[in-house]
Amino acid sequence: MTTLPEKGEEIFGYKVMDQTTVSMLGARITELSHACSGARVLYIENDDRELGFNLIYRTPQLDQSDSNHILEHLMLCSCSRYPSRDIFFDMDSKSYSTFMNGLTDNTYTCYPVCSQSEDQLLKIMDVFLCCMEEPDALKEDYFFRREALRYELESEDEELSLEGTVFNEDWGHLTDIQENADSFMAETLYEGQTASHLLGRAHFHYKDISFGRIRERFEKFYRYSNCLIVLYGKMDIARVLTFLDKEHLSRFPVAAGIVDHDLLSYFHEPVKQGFFKRQAESPAYEGNPGNNNGIIDYGIDLSGCSEQDLIFWDMVTDILDQDTSAIHRAAREKGLNNVIEVYLDTAPALPSLKFRLHNAKPGQDEEFLAAVKTGLKEVSENGVSSDLFHAVLKENRLSDCLTREAPHLGFHISEEIGKYWSTTDKTGYFTLYENCFDTFFQDEKQDILRRLAGDALTPSLSAVVTTVPKPGLAEAMEEEKEQYLKEKKASLSKKEILKLMEDTKDFQIWNQNDQCNLDFLIQPEDLPGPEAEPVISETVLHDIHCLSSAVSLKGIGCYQLFFDISGLKPSDWNYLTLYQMLLTELDTSHFTVEQQKNKEQELLYDCTFDELYPEREAGKNSHPMMSVFWYGLTEDFEEGLELLLDLMGGCDYEDCETILRVIDKYLPDYDMSRSDNGPSLAYSLTERYIRRDSCFRYLLNQPGMYDFLKEIRDVLERAQEVEKSVNSTDYTDMQLSSSHTPGTTETATLDVKALEAAKQISKNLRRVADCILNKHRLVFLACADENSLASILEHSTKRLSALHEVTEDAPLPDSIFTCPRRSAAAIDSPLEEVRMTGDFGNVSEFMGRHLPFLLAAADKYIKPAIRYQGCAYDSGVDFLLPNRYFTLWSTSDSRIRSTLETFASAGEQLENLAISEEDLRGYILSAYAQALPPSGMLNGRMRFLRRRLFGISTDHINKMIMDIRNSSLKDQRTAAKLIHKILQNSPAAVVGNEKLIEENKDLFDEVMKLHS
Repeated sequence: MTTLPEKGEEIFGYKVMDQTTVSMLGARITELSHACSGARVLYIENDDRELGFNLIYRTPQLDQSDSNHILEHLMLCSCSRYPSRDIFFDMDSKSYSTFMNGLTDNTYTCYPVCSQSEDQLLKIMDVFLCCMEEPDALKEDYFFRREALRYELESEDEELSLEGTVFNEDWGHLTDIQENADSFMAETLYEGQTASHLLGRAHFHYKDISFGRIRERFEKFYRYSNCLIVLYGKMDIARVLTFLDKEHLSRFPVAAGIVDHDLLSYFHEPVKQGFFKRQAESPAYEGNPGNNNGIIDYGIDLSGCSEQDLIFWDMVTDILDQDTSAIHRAAREKGLNNVIEVYLDTAPALPSLKFRLHNAKPGQDEEFLAAVKTGLKEVSENGVSSDLFHAVLKENRLSDCLTREAPHLGFHISEEIGKYWSTTDKTGYFTLYENCFDTFFQDEKQDILRRLAGDALTPSLSAVVTTVPKPGLAEAMEEEKEQYLKEKKASLSKKEILKLMEDTKDFQIWNQNDQCNLDFLIQPEDLPGPEAEPVISETVLHDIHCLSSAVSLKGIGCYQLFFDISGLKPSDWNYLTLYQMLLTELDTSHFTVEQQKNKEQELLYDCTFDELYPEREAGKNSHPMMSVFWYGLTEDFEEGLELLLDLMGGCDYEDCETILRVIDKYLPDYDMSRSDNGPSLAYSLTERYIRRDSCFRYLLNQPGMYDFLKEIRDVLERAQEVEKSVNSTDYTDMQLSSSHTPGTTETATLDVKALEAAKQISKNLRRVADCILNKHRLVFLACADENSLASILEHSTKRLSALHEVTEDAPLPDSIFTCPRRSAAAIDSPLEEVRMTGDFGNVSEFMGRHLPFLLAAADKYIKPAIRYQGCAYDSGVDFLLPNRYFTLWSTSDSRIRSTLETFASAGEQLENLAISEEDLRGYILSAYAQALPPSGMLNGRMRFLRRRLFGISTDHINKMIMDIRNSSLKDQRTAAKLIHKILQNSPAAVVGNEKLIEENKDLFDEVMKLHS
């Protein structure tokens, strides 16, 4: 392997500009400059086998037409060396890549790819770079009409329609109140400036989009002297740098007269001064509660901050965002019982400090602003408690230690670097971050924290923006679009109409072209084999079932507990959600809420609770469970476990006033009618039909949970009213006297019932907590370094064995897991999420060699029928080998019936698809990559432990994976018939626009209409 020279030296046409190390990445970072092209190259060298490449361009948003986003879609369609209908999807469906995308932000556009094969990475890099150099999509407007937008007219009598991938994607965000609130704030702070333009706004500005404007953006932004190339992982860097130099960079020398630093000026425009207020309306559909679901933002411009202070601000907001911070406390004291976010907003061209009040009502802006200023004043004068300061410090250190656990790390860190580079022209983000981190948290006097809080009290530019959902505005915008199309058609002459009809037909013929390009393929024979099951210790210690595995990572561990909740009756299941909501929200006998929250940050990193019901192959472990998962420093394990058990079993459920406040605060999070819940709900509606585990999880988290929580809230509110109106010590006397007073007996009886109902809620919660926190069939999983593991197992099992035991099981009839096969749910969304799930778990003939044909059906049939027609933002097929099912999906879809018909006929169509040997080789590569997702050391090891616990055979999974490479064209007919057979009885779900669902309600066994 080549060792790169020192700073100032040259190699392969590059000059080394800087070298440094970053401990959190375990990496040595070298920055190089390519003399001929002006390109910057950053190599992040560590031992990660998942290699990464990212090509990043500085692309300020010059208007609101989403032109940069459209251009991103066009760039990877086709080029002269790799001509195709869509080379990106050729690679996505037929390569050994673990991650691939094109991404647009407000300051940059990037094209990342990750792979566990250097050969594959180099071939895809070549495609990416060739497309950037000579994109076919800018030579003619066919690709533009497919990816951006187009007007269609098939006959003179039909209505004019507007289609396009990016247009549909953006239209799908029509009712996204958070995106709309972000846009309103940017427009208010930076009116008339580049920073006021945010991506994803084509649905508001579609009349301004043109092919000519897209071409202008390409000429302005896309050149090597305006790009940063990031390389990541353990690669042959000499080979990669030589390839870049000879095949690409040296062919495009810096053009005379080009000054790329001019683009930086867009991110450093002078700003106005003052304080501004605005109230804006966000589109919503009829049925949305409107004023109860608003957002109030207080934004402070930080464009004058130094780079160091911006990173300090990121750390300060971590502190201010905590529920125990002065700002949250001041808000509660002013009666603002809402979810509050505090964060550094670096998404726009200029940075700002953002305070966000969720689920707000108009008129709360003054109280919110006062609470923010009260909190900032307290912090500026006194800092924060030592407990909070060190809790955030510990949480951040844990996060940094676990950086390498994330998959596709080459993409994630290059994106962070790219954002920093796009506005500063510097690449040393992580070096600066580590230096600032040490400086900030070594500042025990909190001088930096107090200084920045003081600065925020007297900003030069700030604004308060209230964004309120406007029921009916979404329908009005749809009507406005239809009216625009009617007027546009009416304005056309006879000749223009005929020309549009001809163009429509011409486009449809072009769009049926199935040209693909496979020159980027590698040989499947070169693929690595799947990882064998590691050494797992399975034992019973102190009557506790344990599974563990030692890892080489020192000082940090990963843990999971599985509590038996078979004793919970279905009538108690709703209380399980409330129980989880109240964790860290109620005092215990050992800790106040504030102490709990601080300690949770320190000791229980990324602590998550989940419910599950493992399938029958789990044997004795096939029963209802609650899982608790967390990371922590091994030295903190004992204290962390003690805290967890106290949180789970020690809450004061008699504190009905706090319970009411918590429900009020988090209730909107359980409103499944919100548009952002569409994808997850669509998946759960299909998965519940084929898997008992998924059905169990759905039953515990179904849309009706929102109504249950509202009922609990109403009961507690009524009880609180009674307690306020009556002196509790004299209440019995009042009852007696009321029996002699006409008209008061009934009221007193109702009051008694209200108080009893509130007490029953407390009893139910205590019963649920006692049922969960028991040692019957309790299982503990642990991964840590070998020196720590023995003591962790000994201490945990000894402590857990002291729990009480609940051996009674609440019988669950099979009927409780019976659900409709075809479901629809209407939510506050303009478009649809469509899913169909195929269960191959009970089809013994289905083998690994059949999986590539699923991807063939997606690539050659489903995507052309749905995505390329402009009906949806995207569509495809995914599979999960351990779960033994596949899912056909489309997102932001404007059609229902035709999409479901396309899904249902996928197997039938597959039988007659023209698939070449080369095609199949690509599908094998892609299926193999999907079957072997990368994971970090701890997460990967925990996955093996869970498989062992649930009776999932790693050996069987690995045989399925290895069999993928045995796929041949002889298997096509069998695969088609098996997939067709599976899909005939598969569940389907549609979640989205009520009008479209109502028009197609005959397709469903169940139609839910979800409203707030």
